[in-house]
Amino acid sequence: MNMNKRILYSIIFSVLGLTTSCGSNNESNENVEPEKETLALVKYVSDNTEFANPERGFYTQLEGNMTTPVSESRLRELRNDKKSLVMLMYYMKEYRNADLGKDVITKLSADLDKVRNTGLKAIIRFAYTNEIDGEDAPLDRILKHLDELKPLFAKNKDVIACAQAGFIGAWGEWYYSTNRLNNTAAYNAVIKKWLEVLPTDRCVQVRTPKYKQDYLNVKAGLTPELAYAGTPAARIAHHNDAFMADENNMGTYADVKVDKAYIAEEGLYLPIGGETCLPSLSAAISTGAAAVTDLSMLHWSFLNDAYDKKVLNKWESEGYMTDIKNKLGYRVSLLRGEYSTKHQPGSDFVCKLSLLNLGYAAMYNPRDIYVVLRSESNNQEYWAKLKEDPRTWKPLRSAKLKLEIALPTDIPAGKYKAFLFLPDPEPTLAKRPEYAVRLANKDMWEDKTGYNDLNVSITVDANGNLPASKSSLHFVKK
Repeated sequence: MNMNKRILYSIIFSVLGLTTSCGSNNESNENVEPEKETLALVKYVSDNTEFANPERGFYTQLEGNMTTPVSESRLRELRNDKKSLVMLMYYMKEYRNADLGKDVITKLSADLDKVRNTGLKAIIRFAYTNEIDGEDAPLDRILKHLDELKPLFAKNKDVIACAQAGFIGAWGEWYYSTNRLNNTAAYNAVIKKWLEVLPTDRCVQVRTPKYKQDYLNVKAGLTPELAYAGTPAARIAHHNDAFMADENNMGTYADVKVDKAYIAEEGLYLPIGGETCLPSLSAAISTGAAAVTDLSMLHWSFLNDAYDKKVLNKWESEGYMTDIKNKLGYRVSLLRGEYSTKHQPGSDFVCKLSLLNLGYAAMYNPRDIYVVLRSESNNQEYWAKLKEDPRTWKPLRSAKLKLEIALPTDIPAGKYKAFLFLPDPEPTLAKRPEYAVRLANKDMWEDKTGYNDLNVSITVDANGNLPASKSSLHFVKK
């Protein structure tokens, strides 16, 4: 075993609960103790370096219109800069009183193809103006545009991290409206339409807590029982485009203490993100320490890398930026693993894993998880899909996986390396390593596959007297 990996090995013993059959006539077995299974303990070393992981971190905002294509080379630059997210901000000035039409939808689809080609995902927003006194569109036009966009969202949901409600007022931030849409009825109509046109496993973010609370007529935050259910409560998330600008974030919070507590609850299950903002002359630029406190408490997953630079530069100069880059969203580290050492075809592979999420937030979109065995002789792989939901690995909390997985009855004898694989569940991305979750451990990431190397090798013997597995989890030959 490679000693440079700085992994500590020891042997512990655990009774697996093997019992004699009820009603057996073989009296000689009555006093035989259950076989003691040997488990190998592996302790892992955390990795503090910066690296990209899907749907989290600093993002770059690209502004465009409905005709000029997004630059694929620019998107590739972002990926090479360790980013996994881009915000596509579309201004639709020419379509305030017109349908989008087929050509526009084709253009937008081509943009998202480029996002996919470069290994990114997009946060998407639409607006009609970027000027405070600029014109937006009538409500019926906004709703029609969303209906036109529905097929685009369905086709490209694999690379849509989330959407922002947008459309109304300057920048789509709902503060101004030349069509008198800055009212609850209009806001609710736009939210309702978003929930209709966006795939049910994707969220739409709104600009303040009040907008969601008014839509649901509920003040309480999301609970574990309601999370991930595909309901409006489980799909309306939050973006804050005046983060740390002043005490109430330029009107984001009506009651600072109450609204922050609300977002802190919601952020355990939903994407929280946005951008900083240069404060008024009467307010000081926020400190890095204050930013880290709020980012952690409110469970932020992503943040604009360019606005406002004075704020971000202050955090950098104070020494907080590395921590923020690493901890936006999730950052899961494997602490230890225990692995069975005796195997034969049809028996159990026993695996006990302890993980810790060091990030500010949890994963917010669906995510698959597999244990993979790879033959050391011919690279043949066997995959076992787990029932665990990685979205439940909450920030600053540990998680434990206790697994018994049946080996195939026809698996060849030999040595097999074990991996943990967390791919994107969408078929278009499932085999793309850029879209797999990387654990924050040294000597673990396999770049060509997106697997996390558990640094353990098991031996399958052709013969033995191990009991046949009764597990509902099975390895399947790939």
